[in-house]
Amino acid sequence: MTQIDQNTNMRSALQTDSEMRTLYPLVIALFLSYLTISAPLAVIPLYVHDNLNLNNFWVGIAVGTQFVATVLTRPYAGRIADQISAKRATLQGMIALLVAGSIYMLAFFLPTSISIKFMILLVGRLAHGYAESLLVSGHLTWGLGLVGQARAGKLLSLTGMAMFGALAAGAPLGLWLFELYGFAAVALLILILPLFSLMIDGYIRATQPHSGHYPPLKHVIRYVWRFGLILALQGVGFACIGTFVALYFKQQQWQYAGYALTFFGLAFVAVRIFCGHLTDKVSGFSLVKYSLMIEAMGLFLLFISPRVEIALVGAVVTGAGCSLIYPALGVELIKGAPAQIRGTAMGVFSAFQDIAYAIYAPVFGLVALYLGYPSVFIAAGCCALVGCLMNIYTRKFAHNS
Repeated sequence: MTQIDQNTNMRSALQTDSEMRTLYPLVIALFLSYLTISAPLAVIPLYVHDNLNLNNFWVGIAVGTQFVATVLTRPYAGRIADQISAKRATLQGMIALLVAGSIYMLAFFLPTSISIKFMILLVGRLAHGYAESLLVSGHLTWGLGLVGQARAGKLLSLTGMAMFGALAAGAPLGLWLFELYGFAAVALLILILPLFSLMIDGYIRATQPHSGHYPPLKHVIRYVWRFGLILALQGVGFACIGTFVALYFKQQQWQYAGYALTFFGLAFVAVRIFCGHLTDKVSGFSLVKYSLMIEAMGLFLLFISPRVEIALVGAVVTGAGCSLIYPALGVELIKGAPAQIRGTAMGVFSAFQDIAYAIYAPVFGLVALYLGYPSVFIAAGCCALVGCLMNIYTRKFAHNS
């Protein structure tokens, strides 16, 4: 190797290290912002069920409303990130979190009827979903602009670690604040944490949007939907755990309801840490196949669990199974997506998971109402197995196209 080649490789390595160092504060800011999304996740069902005295169907509506807003605003968020500025989309999402926290405060303190409080709460959930959409689409597009497609797997793995690490920390934090100080303390947390994220991201350089033809949204959906449907079927398990595990534990008179979500998140992050590098080296479709099987096993354990220890193991296995599905599918999707629409494509792709949350939270609320809480976990396990079949079809399509 010549001296020129060695110098070129050294400069490339230094540039890569610099790009990755820039990515870490971006991920930290996402983690802090996503704490404001995960902290209310276990609290909202308890607040609606116990404080507002509404049944499980309305619990599902309260949880699912956020994800409806996220689904509807994903294309908008992707276009902002692709065509205007990924940094602007991210910061705009953080400001929307502040709006959501303010509305939650109003829902708690306003002296009015339960129905009005619930309607105000739903408005806050809509603002929260809008914020999440901008955060994720902006962050992913911004990160790809900083580190490039070759490290898309690393970006997606770190992004998932931030989001589900926030889930692991946010669920018990939200429950702890709720039990000690009430719903207003959770709303206050949502008002404080985005301010730190804004300070961190404000100093990270913006990236320029890619030039080129921007196809109609329907063309992007046509490319993405197969990948997205697998993600939606995978997301049913998390939707059921996030929405019903606290109520399930309470019904069974088990302790450690918050720790079920914590163990789910810790297993998720651990697999990302030790196996996340596989998403850039191994076929994403192969990783997805085995991951969905593991997720189904964990959900079946939750279904049959006779005591709390088995249920917690089920949460761990489910988290491990869910861990690599998003980045593995995302890498396969990005391989075929033009650079100028990657933000929109990833936004639409992520929206399918939100669709699972938006639809299955109220639907499974009815299932829980009539068949009991364990039934939602067996149904979610079956969805994961259907995802395995869809993965085989999508792999064949990708190879033939």
